[in-house]
Amino acid sequence: MAAVSQIPVGSPKPPPGRHAAPGGWYPDPVDPRRERWWDGWQWSRDVREAEAPAQPQPVAAARPGQPALTADGVPLAGWWHRAGAIVVDGLLLGVVTSLLSLPFLQTAFDAVVALFDASLEAARQGQPPPPQPDPTSLITPTETLALGAVQLLCGLAYHGLFLRLRSATPGKLLLGLRVVPVDRGRSTERLGWRAALLRALVWVAPAVVTWLFVLRLVDVVLPLTNPRRQALHDLAARTQVVRTR
Repeated sequence: MAAVSQIPVGSPKPPPGRHAAPGGWYPDPVDPRRERWWDGWQWSRDVREAEAPAQPQPVAAARPGQPALTADGVPLAGWWHRAGAIVVDGLLLGVVTSLLSLPFLQTAFDAVVALFDASLEAARQGQPPPPQPDPTSLITPTETLALGAVQLLCGLAYHGLFLRLRSATPGKLLLGLRVVPVDRGRSTERLGWRAALLRALVWVAPAVVTWLFVLRLVDVVLPLTNPRRQALHDLAARTQVVRTR
């Protein structure tokens, strides 16, 4: 039961809102250890001990091996699954890129054939083999640029189109992975063109431009330490990779 107490001399502050405040128990403006009844107009003499505030429940720590989740509860892809998808995509893309690069390797091909023929002739005559050509002379600067352009365009087309149309590359589809907007693991919408192409560019460009290769290494390792398991290309496009099975 509430105790009865004399209202102290003076004018203690009413609860916020004063007359607008509904009747009820409020912290006693005189003694914070108690609560005093406000009748909707003024303080009464009725007081009681203040109720102890509810203690926040500790959040249970994640168990070892428990999968990381998106904000809406979808399991994120593990590093090894992502690495496996990279290998599969690399093999498929490598085959396509190699076939499209053949026309720009004619100079190198002719030089290798000429060296092979000269070596056979020298062996037939019992002479030492001809000197090995400088590797940089096997391909012209123009052909080097053309090969880089083929790699870049093929990579953008491969990753960009598959991400836009299927939200996953063939490697990710094979391993049950899907690319989604960050913290929207349950989203069924396809990625927009901007996100798909930006993600593809950040992933492909460091493999084509030699001095950017260190970014590729950082890109591969980053999901191991990022709490959302995002790589550089995920951060740039605001995406995450989730498991679909």
